[in-house]
Amino acid sequence: MVVHYNFECVRLTLLNILSIIDQLEDTYLILINSKANSKIINFLDKIQSKKVDRIDLPINFGFNDSINHYIKDFINEENLPKTVVQMGSDILFVKDDFTKLIDAICHLKKYGTLSLSYENNSCNPERNALKPKSVKAENDKLYELRHTFLCPVPGGIMGIRGEILKNDLKFQFFDPKKLPKRYWRVAALGGADASLYNSLKWKYKTAFLANTKALHMKTRSGDVIDLPESWNTYVNNLVKNEDKILSSVFQ
Repeated sequence: MVVHYNFECVRLTLLNILSIIDQLEDTYLILINSKANSKIINFLDKIQSKKVDRIDLPINFGFNDSINHYIKDFINEENLPKTVVQMGSDILFVKDDFTKLIDAICHLKKYGTLSLSYENNSCNPERNALKPKSVKAENDKLYELRHTFLCPVPGGIMGIRGEILKNDLKFQFFDPKKLPKRYWRVAALGGADASLYNSLKWKYKTAFLANTKALHMKTRSGDVIDLPESWNTYVNNLVKNEDKILSSVFQ
């Protein structure tokens, strides 16, 4: 996760994912501070979890390059994770949906990038999603998937297996050569999901996990939306327990 602006989105996103990973085994957060403002840095300094690896960059390297450089420097065959989930700093989801996504990524071997489905609000990033279809995985379990038609799943929250990062991507999550032309002048800033899609599209399928819900809190222009009423209780609980979550004693 790369953070660099919009405090309220970063705050809620971090409180949420910290509360989730605190309850899961072998699940860790890579937190990349890409020259965030002082208010965000002060918040990051309060995080005490031992399941967070924080990297502070001297300048804003941009989303794509920040992740690529971290992988290049710190991930290899010896410490390769089973799954790699990339998420933005403006996304909310519940623990059950997150674990469903990890389970699907692990067992759907014909799929490259999988994502949660999204709340249908003003900044819903879903595009060209088809109707749900049952797909049987190698564990004989049926997964309800919404395949995409000629487009990637968005980068709000999406994941791949570690073996794909190693064997297919050669430890480069976002290949600059696979960026759409419109992003060539801003390679560090945009087109991450399209780059990953272009790298894997001829070998793997792409889909949203049906019957799950992620809330995207910020529009493409940077406007933060009002939270839907259905999320109020969940968000209020995160805020109420902020000190416990940051000190890693939340259950």
